[in-house]
Amino acid sequence: MPVRISTANVITLLRLPLLFLVVALLYLPGALPPFLALALLPALYLMDWLDGYVARFKNEVTSLGGVLDIALDRVVENVLWIVFVHLGKVPLWVGLVFITRSFLVDGLRGFALAKGHSAFGMMHSALGKFLVTGRFMRGFYGLAKGVTFGFLTLGLGLEALGPQAAGQMPLVFVAGPLLVYLSVFLCLARGIPVLLDIRRLVG
Repeated sequence: MPVRISTANVITLLRLPLLFLVVALLYLPGALPPFLALALLPALYLMDWLDGYVARFKNEVTSLGGVLDIALDRVVENVLWIVFVHLGKVPLWVGLVFITRSFLVDGLRGFALAKGHSAFGMMHSALGKFLVTGRFMRGFYGLAKGVTFGFLTLGLGLEALGPQAAGQMPLVFVAGPLLVYLSVFLCLARGIPVLLDIRRLVG
């Protein structure tokens, strides 16, 4: 039986070309491209909220939609981390932490799916449910990464404008690294409970 691609799935998949447009802008010379990328970043993250809203509104919540949503989230965050590592704005170890966590956690979720559990249904501890499946923590984690990428992109734009412009907004270059470390902390805080709760399925 063919799988129907819903409106929500289309919105999810449209994040991919938008992501690579943002990446292209980050590599273009001049000050304008980074600021255009900064303007597009909110749309990239709002689409993640919009696909879920449309799926619920049109009663199109499916297993495929859940898998695509998680997959595109991983693509967006990992591609952006790699780009900022390559541009010298983020330490290499930060990118490695996020990539390792992505493959490890999603691999375990695939195992849980094979056992008949949903990606979030595999969580059974109270702490795991709060950190991993809770709407607040999911939203806060997404917001933290989005704001982090925003500050890093803004920093690129200010540097392209010249030392005088960068010197007028020193807070951007202080907040950027702090937000990176906050994102790493949340990444590990939401990843470790998955490793702990999967033990119940492994037996």
